[in-house]
Amino acid sequence: MPSVARLELVSVPPQKTLVAAAPQHGHILDIGGSALKDLCVDRVKDTLDAIANSRGSPTLPDELLYDDEGLLLWNDIISIPQFYQTHDETALFKSNSSEIIRHVPKNITMIDLGSGDTTKVDHFLKAFEEAKVPATYLALDISKTALDESIKSLTANHSGPNAVVKCGGLWGTFDNGLQHVDNIKGPRLFLSLGSVLCNDAWPTALGHLRKWAAVLRPDDKMLIGMDGHLAADQRDKIWAAYHSCDDKFRNFFLNGLTCANKLLGYKLFDEQDWDFIADLEDRPTTRHRCFMRANKDVSKDDGSVIFKGQEIDWFDSHKYGEDDVRLMCSKAGLTVIKSWAPKGSEFRQYLVRLKGDGDGFEDCDSAISGIL
Repeated sequence: MPSVARLELVSVPPQKTLVAAAPQHGHILDIGGSALKDLCVDRVKDTLDAIANSRGSPTLPDELLYDDEGLLLWNDIISIPQFYQTHDETALFKSNSSEIIRHVPKNITMIDLGSGDTTKVDHFLKAFEEAKVPATYLALDISKTALDESIKSLTANHSGPNAVVKCGGLWGTFDNGLQHVDNIKGPRLFLSLGSVLCNDAWPTALGHLRKWAAVLRPDDKMLIGMDGHLAADQRDKIWAAYHSCDDKFRNFFLNGLTCANKLLGYKLFDEQDWDFIADLEDRPTTRHRCFMRANKDVSKDDGSVIFKGQEIDWFDSHKYGEDDVRLMCSKAGLTVIKSWAPKGSEFRQYLVRLKGDGDGFEDCDSAISGIL
């Protein structure tokens, strides 16, 4: 699971009204977030349709988990000592921000994909202030409440007479962001922190990365955070990250089910009808799988039934080592400039750019190389 709210790529209609390229300092721009409720309803119904038609692996949308209450629960979870992803990425920003900044020009615009809690990224922004490198930070998130709180805090930290960093929010989904970022002129740095962008099965993760690579300009870069701990040799550490506070995770998921029931208009998901199960897989890649299994036949409001034993996936967490991330980037038309990892950790940040004519194909020795 990522340490910040993960945003799924969903189809949205084109914006009918023109909006500014970027919000003013301390403000938030609605680039489609106000339509999120309808999108969530459609995605929950798509999940139920997949069950009814035995299509694929039914999966509930992660967006259900991040209402106001869900955000509080999630921030509590990622703060526990065992949830190493948050702590490791914070350590990376504290130790390597000044080096990362040397790779980007002045007046860069950062777009933080699925920003969530911006506490850790503020260590990065403070490094811009210390180096006196002017920059703009834009947090893209589906939660208006999270954006309100984060931008208020960041604005307070970057509004002094000598401040060089401007902060604002983009309220919307990843697809809203993909449509909007072309309006942002000048060099851009896309931040995918906490295993947000590549946190899917290989074909899906590669597809997401290719979509963002397609909007990059020659002077743009991406900073990608990815957990590289693998089940083969780090099983206990990974398991502890997600199971040292099972009660907190259960409340997190129950809150998401409450949101699903509200959207549907009736109580389809009753806690007593579902078992919450987790597994840690190591083939074809490392995946911490969370899913629900119906322990009885569950009736829908249209009279149809979700049969006992039906499984619904929700909030998986995929892990990719350095070789696989480099391979994924290469297949997406990107090349890794440099990567960083804290001492004793396999969580890494990768600074990447568009692949140039002189860049070779990085077909590393990977257990999943050659898939796509």
